[in-house]
Amino acid sequence: MLRETLQLARQYLLAPSKGAEAAREEKSLAPSLWIYVAFTAGYLLFYWLKPFDFPDKNAPLLREPLGLFFWFKVVLWQPPLELAWIVFLMGLVAWFREGSLPVRLAAGVAWAASPFLLIVAYLQQEPSLLWPSISRPLFAAGSLVWLALFYPLLKKTPKPDWRPLISFMLGINIIGIVLLIPMAAAVFMDSPDMFKAAQIAGGLWILGASMLGLRVLTGLRLPRAFMAVLLSMLFQAALALTLFALGLVPKEILKALFYG
Repeated sequence: MLRETLQLARQYLLAPSKGAEAAREEKSLAPSLWIYVAFTAGYLLFYWLKPFDFPDKNAPLLREPLGLFFWFKVVLWQPPLELAWIVFLMGLVAWFREGSLPVRLAAGVAWAASPFLLIVAYLQQEPSLLWPSISRPLFAAGSLVWLALFYPLLKKTPKPDWRPLISFMLGINIIGIVLLIPMAAAVFMDSPDMFKAAQIAGGLWILGASMLGLRVLTGLRLPRAFMAVLLSMLFQAALALTLFALGLVPKEILKALFYG
């Protein structure tokens, strides 16, 4: 199992297209799951051990060292958000698989913007005629609407398509494991800029790897695969922010999820 996991991790890291081909095999799910477990465990230990006020020494939300239990609670949010990302991605694959790209792109961007507009309208302190405030029930109802729009798309997805995508998306978390090296170096060198650069590079790396893998697994052209991955990331962030706005995720947890 260890040998298979390391071999698959190497493909996900250096050759995402080959990794996606390997993810089609049923035996790839277990190694990919172990990669994801290693990723969550590594980040749990890293953020617990690093200085609590790094990289932002003036962080308003974190004023004292945070214990292992806090970071364990943060890690508990990783699997549901990872699952949400995969679900959103699968729905967007169905969305971009058909129709004119400009039309699908415009409608998809508007769809992805809607939860953020709802959040702003719900949380704003000074409503105006041009930008009125909305109540909690209306905000919750609006959030259910943009989430429910995924249902008809997911219904069109053949069941056999799920396992390869799940394996691949879990497996590319090897990129996050590798990024712990420059992030740890940034902490050691007390370089917030290096830390932030590593996070940005990691996000772009995951975006590119996901796009290449998605092209292999779904047959989407690169522009459509790129937009499916990008919008799925936005929907994942929107879901976390929506749960925060509804009081289901504490702001300390949200800050740790997005920024560390």
